[in-house]
Amino acid sequence: MINVNLNQLRIFHSAAKRLNFTRAAEELHLTQPGISKHLKELEGSYGTRLFDRLGKKVVLTQAGEVLYEATKAAFNLLDDAKARIDDINGLAAGKLTIGASVTLGTYLLPDKLLQFRQQYPTVEIKVETAFNHHIIEKVLDNSLELGLVGRYLPDPRLAVKKFMTEQILLIVSPLHPWAKRKTPICVNELESQTYLVSKRGAGTWPIIEALITQNNGHFGSIIELGTAECVKRAVAANMGISMLARHVLDRELKDGEIKAVPLAGGEPIRDLFLVHHKDRYLSRTAQAFVDLLF
Repeated sequence: MINVNLNQLRIFHSAAKRLNFTRAAEELHLTQPGISKHLKELEGSYGTRLFDRLGKKVVLTQAGEVLYEATKAAFNLLDDAKARIDDINGLAAGKLTIGASVTLGTYLLPDKLLQFRQQYPTVEIKVETAFNHHIIEKVLDNSLELGLVGRYLPDPRLAVKKFMTEQILLIVSPLHPWAKRKTPICVNELESQTYLVSKRGAGTWPIIEALITQNNGHFGSIIELGTAECVKRAVAANMGISMLARHVLDRELKDGEIKAVPLAGGEPIRDLFLVHHKDRYLSRTAQAFVDLLF
């Protein structure tokens, strides 16, 4: 029998998933030399290299790919067993691992988690924020039990349920000429404006693009600012206009730092979704959060 232990396999699994020994060491609270030592011992046990080092880049060998698929399956089973055991022990022993798109994780999820925490104060909570597609990837590889996203690509492994529909508002500075306008803004008027966006690919970007394209319009100049917070500050300073979800704008609209102006034809809307892996056992902890969400 091959002489390996679970700790070595967990270290390998973390390094293989990230293809980065430094990040694996940070996750496991080990030193990088410690990681390298364990992996060298594991390679000795299997009698083959599991990683190749190509300059600064780390890649899995064919043997490493085989072992990584095995550790993924093994740790998924162990995580599933842990969730079932936690259910036997009750929610006090539970853990919630949830991911959200950057905007949802910043502006919507904290209030939901506060409600959850008030009901289940001893549950351990781990949250990860990333772009929508990264959250989906982590749900599908079982790194996250639940995900909150603004959009997704259909996948037969993915269970999806809409939990909210939100308005997308056209926003301007109080100094902008449209701030005191009484009539709705027509789409063709948007062509002359400077658009402020967090990043191309952000949740509201396809809505802006579709809105103008479907009306045979064209984009004005575009400035990418990285985050919704930067966009809001820039709009308030009258650098340009933008479109953001209502829940992102609550404070600024209330304080009068930003003005929402009506669009002819009404405000666009988008759906928000809860996702999880179809084949993953949902723990009582996760199910409790789902119940709160709906």
